[in-house]
Amino acid sequence: MLALRSLYAKLALTLILLLFVTSIIYSAISYSLTRQQLIGDLQRENAELAVNLAAEIPQTLAGAIDRQYTAQLFHLMMIVNPDVELYILDNAGKITDSSVEKKDIALDTVNLEPLMKLLGGNNKFPLFADDPRAANEPVTFSAAKLSAGDKPLGYLYVTLRGADHETYKSGRPTDLISKIGLYALIGSLLVSLLAGLYIFKRITSRLQILSHLIEDFQQSGYKKSLIYSDVANDSGNDEISRLGKSYDAMALRIADQFQLLQAQDQNRRSFIANISHDLRTPLTATQGYLEMLQQKYNSLDDDQRQKYLNVSLKHSKRLQSLISDLFELAKLDDRSEQLSNEIFSFNDIVSDVVQGYQPQANSKQMDLIYHTGNSRLLIRGDLAMIDRAVSNLIGNALQYTQDGGRVTVTVAAVSRQDTEFVNFTIEDNGPGIDPAQIENIFKRFHRADNEHNQSAHAGLGLTITDRIVDLHGGRLTAENTGKGTRFSFSLPRISA
Repeated sequence: MLALRSLYAKLALTLILLLFVTSIIYSAISYSLTRQQLIGDLQRENAELAVNLAAEIPQTLAGAIDRQYTAQLFHLMMIVNPDVELYILDNAGKITDSSVEKKDIALDTVNLEPLMKLLGGNNKFPLFADDPRAANEPVTFSAAKLSAGDKPLGYLYVTLRGADHETYKSGRPTDLISKIGLYALIGSLLVSLLAGLYIFKRITSRLQILSHLIEDFQQSGYKKSLIYSDVANDSGNDEISRLGKSYDAMALRIADQFQLLQAQDQNRRSFIANISHDLRTPLTATQGYLEMLQQKYNSLDDDQRQKYLNVSLKHSKRLQSLISDLFELAKLDDRSEQLSNEIFSFNDIVSDVVQGYQPQANSKQMDLIYHTGNSRLLIRGDLAMIDRAVSNLIGNALQYTQDGGRVTVTVAAVSRQDTEFVNFTIEDNGPGIDPAQIENIFKRFHRADNEHNQSAHAGLGLTITDRIVDLHGGRLTAENTGKGTRFSFSLPRISA
């Protein structure tokens, strides 16, 4: 039962049934056509038999048929060829004499219409007429007119198959046709069956391989799958080949997505742990100082109270900033969020941000240098978001560059493939980013850990910046120059 459930078994059984039915139909048609041909040939060969016999029948002096001679003729024909029977018909088709005993005759009148067709020159054989011995079964025949001068005496009607000697009905033709049908049936079944089973095997074997690959892929946890074209050695381009290629592409995509989901899940776990720590640290510190202020309020002087309040305020602002970053990242992930679409000068925005960070750079005795051309470089986008992206990158560079270091910001127009872009680059001479983490620093939930990271910040700034640049049609890249870190991105330029 299990074997019959396979596609190959179903196709093979269907093929056998179709070939059997086809062979039966073929044999039936062959039998009918061959029988018609043999009967027609028999009638064609004996079409002039009645004419030849009629020429031998003499008339009496009164111009009638000599009944004594016809009786002798009938007896002689029964001896020579028992498969024919002779009848004398009058002008109306009524049987007046025959070579058959009267008790065996079922009809007393024969329809003359077929006889008229034969006598009129019809040569489309076989041509059938009434069989006097079998009322419901037509028979092939030969016929001739009987006359005495111009006086019609009737017809000589010769049936070419006797009721007791049905050679052409159940003898030679039947044996021949049966053999033809049997040989055709056996030959058709064997040749077509073997060819069909071979073709089906070639087709279904590839489907079986594909089915096994899918099962193995499922058992592997959708992590790894063998290549169909390699396993099946299939380089064709039919439907199964294309299905195999589609499966390879799908399996590769699923495996990549599965690995990505696993990596994202791991990063999510790390992110949750980091963000929980980042949220808990300022919250715990704020709560601790406020509780201490509440418990020891009367024993503290004004300077101590102010110190506790300042520390609590500092941690609350840090907590507010972190929560704002989380909300902004969630907002940027919402595709339905519409960007403000305005044209503005990108280098003017960068200049304003650089000036805003000069005091922080001066406090760390750092050089914050800005290079740009004289022309205004216009772009289209959300001004607030672009301002936030530039601020994140400059603030990040100042944070991770040692005191006395240098941060260089460059904005310039570039041309690629006849398209103008505005390119932003910020480079520092800090410790740089571990090359192993370069590809992951923009991924969500990822936090780059290195010895220079003295902050407990969750590292959402670069994730937010990367999302902003992506929404504006750009791509943020990072590289370790060996002397520091360089971040850059390009946005389409708008003509003035």
